[in-house]
Amino acid sequence: MRKVAFALVALVLMACGLRSVDSGPDLIVDVTPEMVVGTWRDVERDATFVFAADGTFQALNVPPEYFLDFKNALTPEYDRSRDRIDAVGTWTLPGSKPSAPAQVRNMVDITFEPGGFIQSRGGAGLDVKTRSQTVLQFRAIVFTRCPEPCVGGSGVSPSPSR
Repeated sequence: MRKVAFALVALVLMACGLRSVDSGPDLIVDVTPEMVVGTWRDVERDATFVFAADGTFQALNVPPEYFLDFKNALTPEYDRSRDRIDAVGTWTLPGSKPSAPAQVRNMVDITFEPGGFIQSRGGAGLDVKTRSQTVLQFRAIVFTRCPEPCVGGSGVSPSPSR
């Protein structure tokens, strides 16, 4: 009886360790420019990033939760309950240097330039994660690569022109 109980416990513990590919740990990805260039979309929030090969990007309809750490970077006219952000900026790969630590090998650093609702330069990092597909992620906001063109339009207020 004791052997049966031990076998059942061992079987349960092994089963708890089994995961599908999508629920497993993210792989460390050595990000290359070719992996980043293109259009990335968060369908749930109707937000889009377009990364160009020259190191620039365009952000369209970015939700307010992306800017939680940058409250002072936004103009007083910005209304979190209504407005979304259209912006431009630059991107780099901090992990592309041979001396880069492992924790930045899977990151894309982005810097937003002033304009529209953005009143001062600010930046953030997007994690590149690979499971069943490659995604760009900032907190719970997940962008997946999409075929060109894929820019949506939710009808919410975009950034004002300056």
